[in-house]
Amino acid sequence: MNLKLKHITLFIVSMLFVACAMETKKAKSESYDVFATEEVEASEEVEALEEYVIDAEYEFNNQLINQKLQDFYDLLALQSEHPEFNNEVAEQLKNFTNDSINKYKTDDFFIIKNIKPIGKAVFVNDSTQKLKLSYNKVSDNSKTTDTIYAIITKKQIKVDDETLISNKIQFSKE
Repeated sequence: MNLKLKHITLFIVSMLFVACAMETKKAKSESYDVFATEEVEASEEVEALEEYVIDAEYEFNNQLINQKLQDFYDLLALQSEHPEFNNEVAEQLKNFTNDSINKYKTDDFFIIKNIKPIGKAVFVNDSTQKLKLSYNKVSDNSKTTDTIYAIITKKQIKVDDETLISNKIQFSKE
């Protein structure tokens, strides 16, 4: 009986060692799988973040273009409604375009809506891109669709050892 008990105990102890060895091997294998999975998840997160940054930059540019285009046409309407401010408005309009203001003249006040890019942006150089836009001019009595080029210039500015990006937008019919 004593011999059988030793054999059973030895058998159980050896099974425990085998089970522990297999568990360690399994844990190493799982940790490698976890590492590989985490690496894949991290690369997916980076890709998603890059897409988010691109989407956020597009949304920012779209809002900025919308605001600047509306300001541009508001100045044109102000110039036609109040000729006494012609000199001051003409100075401000120079910031919005290098074209002749006569190309854009209008007697009607309207709101810019539904700005959409037509095609892809053309990079003129490292800091300047040209984008053709389609938009609706909506007034009380009409709605027309027009196109214009937005010339977006990005410039890095260093302020207090911090680098900021300045965006300048001008419009052109050509």
